[in-house]
Amino acid sequence: MTSQRHCIIGAGYAGLAVAKAFTDAGLEHDHLEATERVGGNWAHRVYDSVQLITSASVTQYADHPMPRHYPTFPSAAQMLAYLEDYATRFGLSERIEFGTQVDACAPRDPRGMTGWRVRLASGEEREYASVVAATGHYWDKKIPEHPGTFTGRTVHSADYRNPTDLGERVLVVGGGNSACDIAVEAARARGRADISLRRGYWFVPRTVGGVPTAELANGWLPEPVERMRTRAGVRATIGDYRRYGLQMPEHDIFDQDVTVNTRIFDAFENGRVRPRRGIARFDGNTVHFTDGGIGEYDTIVWATGYHLRLPFLERLLEWQDGVPLLIGHTFAPGLANLTVQGLIAPRLGAGSLATKGSRLIADVTHVQQRLDVPFADVLGRLARPSAKMTAGAFELERGLDAARVVLRFVDRHPRAAARIVDGHQHLTVPRHRPPLPAGTAVVTGASSGIGEALAYELAERGHALLLIARRRERLHRLATELRAKHGIDVEVLPCDLADRRQRETLCRILTGRDISVICANAGAATFGELRDADSVREADQVELNVNALHQLVIALLPGLLRRNSGAVLVTGSTAGHLPMPGMATYAATKAFVNSFAEALHSELRDTGVTCTLLAPGPVHTEFAQEAGLDESAQSGDPTWLPARRVAAEALHGLARGKRIVSPGAMAKLQTAAARHVPHAFTLPALRTMARNMP
Repeated sequence: MTSQRHCIIGAGYAGLAVAKAFTDAGLEHDHLEATERVGGNWAHRVYDSVQLITSASVTQYADHPMPRHYPTFPSAAQMLAYLEDYATRFGLSERIEFGTQVDACAPRDPRGMTGWRVRLASGEEREYASVVAATGHYWDKKIPEHPGTFTGRTVHSADYRNPTDLGERVLVVGGGNSACDIAVEAARARGRADISLRRGYWFVPRTVGGVPTAELANGWLPEPVERMRTRAGVRATIGDYRRYGLQMPEHDIFDQDVTVNTRIFDAFENGRVRPRRGIARFDGNTVHFTDGGIGEYDTIVWATGYHLRLPFLERLLEWQDGVPLLIGHTFAPGLANLTVQGLIAPRLGAGSLATKGSRLIADVTHVQQRLDVPFADVLGRLARPSAKMTAGAFELERGLDAARVVLRFVDRHPRAAARIVDGHQHLTVPRHRPPLPAGTAVVTGASSGIGEALAYELAERGHALLLIARRRERLHRLATELRAKHGIDVEVLPCDLADRRQRETLCRILTGRDISVICANAGAATFGELRDADSVREADQVELNVNALHQLVIALLPGLLRRNSGAVLVTGSTAGHLPMPGMATYAATKAFVNSFAEALHSELRDTGVTCTLLAPGPVHTEFAQEAGLDESAQSGDPTWLPARRVAAEALHGLARGKRIVSPGAMAKLQTAAARHVPHAFTLPALRTMARNMP
């Protein structure tokens, strides 16, 4: 039985807000934190002198004001004390398991409808009804590479604490808030410092007329108006960046993070901080810049930010430019009971947003238990997945309000949620790819055609692969390519599945493996009347198309059922819907395959394992040639589909738990004809067609 407890990962600013919301909502949960204290970035990765760039009033949680004696811009120590007080006041600390790192999360079924498995670094595995990832994005240090070697000291801003960490000649690399603060602090302590800026940045003042900039950003203002007002404020307080020796930004304000800092301009004006261009190369202690300038330095501070990482979810999410594609910055497309909190850089304090967003997650967690589809997919009809990190108050507030309206509707009409999602299945395959269960995928017939295309598509989704086919050299070439391009594990098991002995040996090997996806794709065909056929080839066709598939699925299915998670894709054919003169054996074997797959789909209902039948029509592969057909028959015919399209649609349907996938108009037409037109009419037409085949 699935646990009714929920899992919150991370006890920083975002994670504590979620824990408070879950506590208020009566959701029993485990709260896991990899370090030994609350606070996240504020406890582990900030320098001594850091202060908030947003005021206390817009940074505090909506349900816990900051102390009145705090300054407008609290220090790191004050922020940490505030978070610790929040955790203590609401009894959150006593629920937190400190020193508990999560290594992996996997849905118990393809969409996470029945819950999630969480594996800890200790090796312990737990089951939860839902998972909230709130680990933040300021921990995996990003340090760019440049030609040459720097022989002085290097330190990332995450490890910098105060000027005692620096030498006499300091170069700070980066244009964000930390870079500017450290450059000013280094100049104050050492008399002078340089800052390397490879491009133009937007700098905005921390206050305008004595009022914090964040407090001037009213949530009701549309983004274009906010952009215009902020640019006017920059011109009035800072002026033209070029007079300080800076490059003008090539992007519009708010398209990327802005730097909230004006002290750096005072340092530019008094000559304590000198702007330099981007780094071209190193030569000992000498740094060569892209504009031809050079400088000698003892210390380089890399204030170059962080890689955004969610290692326990990386293979489940689709990533774009290093950022996961999420709906409303929170919901993973195609997945239920998984939410992400804190992967956003709001242009004002996040206190109210963190509180409201966490309450929404708690409410979605309650309602999801009554839905037959992921809430993310319902919400996805209003908002596309996005990898954008920066956002304004107006955009975020509007997104939360819209999600709340959708949630209220599906809470009152839970059956409507499935209709909303399924009613759009006629659309083309979405740009995002719903994930399949994490783990190793087995693909038979992987050396060409649809099997090869499935291998490519699965590799792009991050799956480890186990490739099976007769042609050893082709398999090894494919495996080498996929390893190099995607960095995944690929194992090759050459096997002639039509050979019973080889097949039995293969099944013994595979039953000991941790397999999550089975793509039973291998197949063969012959063309011609049965009285003229080669009896050996016909028998081999039955062995491969029927017995091999049947034996493989029976051998591997128990492993998926033990995991309560897995997916089986069976490649049948529209030919299996009809008796096919000229391909009698092939059509008969595919009739078995089609029927077997659809029956298995029904049997597996509510087990966490799903089975999908792929029933394509004509596909551009080597299949027709091997069946004895003239390959030129495919040329220029729009009814023949590319194998990659067929594979992509198959995996999309498999991830959604569909019973049958028939890509393309021709396949759908053939399926409809088989179901609604009597064989007395179709057989003469098919026989005539077979006689006219080249």
